Amino acid sequence: MNLPFGWRFESSRKIYSNKYIELYEDILDINSKKKIYTRAKRKDYSTIVPFVSGNEILVIKSYRHLVNSYQIEAPSGYIDPGETAFEAASRELKEETGYKANNIISLGSYTLDYTMFEQTGNLFVGYDLVSERKQELGMMEIIEPTILTIDEIKQLLFDGKILNASSIVAFYKSFDYHLNYKNKTMK
Repeated sequence: MNLPFGWRFESSRKIYSNKYIELYEDILDINSKKKIYTRAKRKDYSTIVPFVSGNEILVIKSYRHLVNSYQIEAPSGYIDPGETAFEAASRELKEETGYKANNIISLGSYTLDYTMFEQTGNLFVGYDLVSERKQELGMMEIIEPTILTIDEIKQLLFDGKILNASSIVAFYKSFDYHLNYKNKTMK
């Protein structure tokens, strides 16, 4: 551990666990005062922004119980045990849209919140889409694949109509890659 001067880690204990999240309480000694630090560990996930053309993106319109509404998002999901981030992005695209991307490029990773949550989001863009099969949705998934232009998505982002943080990050990073780097690296 790389703790600051005056900090000492004493112990950690798991206080709750299920398939999606683990909660821990760490005991820290900070300048001779005890501090209970609560943290959570969530499954890592992959998000993919699939480009249909130079200006169009295949997005999903997904019902989200927590906000009781349909939301525009990029295909995304948890990484299964034994699966790579790349494999999860490819699988999620197929499950949620029925499409396969023949060319998937990693745009790196990030964390949504490192103050309390341990979780990594992995970002990808997909090109050369092929309709491969019907969607394979889970019990709580109501998803409608939709094609929007980059400008339509930018307007939704500007208007605050896209609420999902992983989709917001994925759209902005993919636009930057697609508009500024893809064509330069393909020449």
